[in-house]
Amino acid sequence: MKGYFVLLTAFLLGLQVAAGQEAPWLTDEQARDVATAAIHAVHPEPCYSTYRNESLESSIVSLRWNPLIGNHLNNSVYFYRVASDICYYVVEKDGKPVRMANVSSDCCEYGNVAVDRVTSKSYWFHGDKRAEIFKEFARDEQIHPDSSEPTLFTSLYRDLVWGESSDNEIRGLEQLRDLVERNFQVAYSPGELDSAWRRKFERWWRQFQSHMSQLKFETTYERTSEGTAVRGYAFNGFQLTIPESLPPPKGTPTLFQWALLIKSDGTVERLPSKVIYSAR
Repeated sequence: MKGYFVLLTAFLLGLQVAAGQEAPWLTDEQARDVATAAIHAVHPEPCYSTYRNESLESSIVSLRWNPLIGNHLNNSVYFYRVASDICYYVVEKDGKPVRMANVSSDCCEYGNVAVDRVTSKSYWFHGDKRAEIFKEFARDEQIHPDSSEPTLFTSLYRDLVWGESSDNEIRGLEQLRDLVERNFQVAYSPGELDSAWRRKFERWWRQFQSHMSQLKFETTYERTSEGTAVRGYAFNGFQLTIPESLPPPKGTPTLFQWALLIKSDGTVERLPSKVIYSAR
């Protein structure tokens, strides 16, 4: 049904363009259908939930070469986070309509989908190709680094390519402590059955502070002949699973410094990261 809607929308837009009319932008509801159609092509479900992300949309307007169209903001891109949902739907069995129910609402989070409401094109940021999808998206939507210290562009890249998470840019000691504490709690005491995690966390934290007492958490921007090298701090903890597994957990909690090369044309190159502290 959603695939049919997308084809119908494209057909109508094509007729308007052929007739010399300015094609209307997709409405919010129509854009949601385009977003879920992108997911449905790979993970067919009877229904989805879509959650609009207006903060990402405002970033696009600020980063565009053409932020205005006439006397209007060029806010043609909408972002949606898509997930599975509970719903009733109808199928045909033996020539008769039968009502079915999809009762699992906690199955799947499918991530962010951007929809250009002018072209009806969708960009699903998922899997191992997120960086390539971002490159195509940046080119199509004509977005570029905001300054010699491209804070907004870097934030958009991290959100769409690495995922929306406070783990991917640590700016202070308390933020790091909260991340490590939560990771140890889930890893060593799944379901909060006991407090075994606290002793292990406090030992890790004391050792970290004794080795890294002079560390300053700041994201830096360095101009180079190729663009701007951006460096910041991030944390990777124990590997957590759903459902939660019993201890001992896998992996090693690690604080590291990531690096990106932001070029003037909007392309991004991932530079080698540097391990700052790693211990179990």
